[in-house]
Amino acid sequence: MKAIIKDILLITIGSFLIAASVEFFVIPNKLGDGSTIGMSLILYYLFEVPASISSLIINLIFIAIAYKFLMKKTIVYTVIGAFMTSVGLSVMNLIPFAVDDMILGVIFGALLMGAGLALIFIADASNGGTTLLAYLLNYTKGYSFSKSLFYMDSLIIVGSIVAIGVYHTLYSFIFVYLCTKIANQFIEGFHNKKAMTIMSEQYEEISKRITHKFGNAATIFYGYGYYVNEDKRIIYIVIKKNELLKIKKEVQLLDPQSFIVIHEVKEVVGGKFGFV
Repeated sequence: MKAIIKDILLITIGSFLIAASVEFFVIPNKLGDGSTIGMSLILYYLFEVPASISSLIINLIFIAIAYKFLMKKTIVYTVIGAFMTSVGLSVMNLIPFAVDDMILGVIFGALLMGAGLALIFIADASNGGTTLLAYLLNYTKGYSFSKSLFYMDSLIIVGSIVAIGVYHTLYSFIFVYLCTKIANQFIEGFHNKKAMTIMSEQYEEISKRITHKFGNAATIFYGYGYYVNEDKRIIYIVIKKNELLKIKKEVQLLDPQSFIVIHEVKEVVGGKFGFV
């Protein structure tokens, strides 16, 4: 239950960040976007259809098309995300704030949009639209998810030329590129782990200290030191980034001659780090 509440909270915050990006930075600078938001923006620029209404309707249409091929959790979370984005757009539209500056609009709009998308993805949801179609094409046709999503979003952005012109469309590509980069940075930040490989004659004492003092499971591998021609014990642990300096200092205090290798870890699932 706590995990569900956490996911819904992340989806809600993410949706409101996306809405703030659209109302405060994207629309005032007549920028385009991909997916549902991009289609809603085209309708807004051409016919002044409120993005809060069109985004919800478009998302519901895509959900209806793809629901047979998606997990129940994904459908429910996507519906929640679509509804909260619509609510967020309606709320943000009431706030008298807009940044009419192209550079600031691209940068800060991408920051809010990227952060919002990241929170939604971390909750194992989607922002609907072309994301759902990309899932559908991957499931039914075996097409690459990332390529399908890229082509569809690019098509929507190019199509926005009729509404915003070439100049604003070119800035829109920069905006979307920054959104992707920022979203990836936020996602990696939530899964920010490190791995340590430690070689030491004091492997038993070091493993015991790491396990009892820091609560991290230590795995001991059997290895062979070719240079010294003798068997070695190698400790491998996965830790949170903020534990790195403490554990490294602890190891060096126990054995100043220890050899430590620190690795970047993209994602960890299971164990003390859970499954979300």
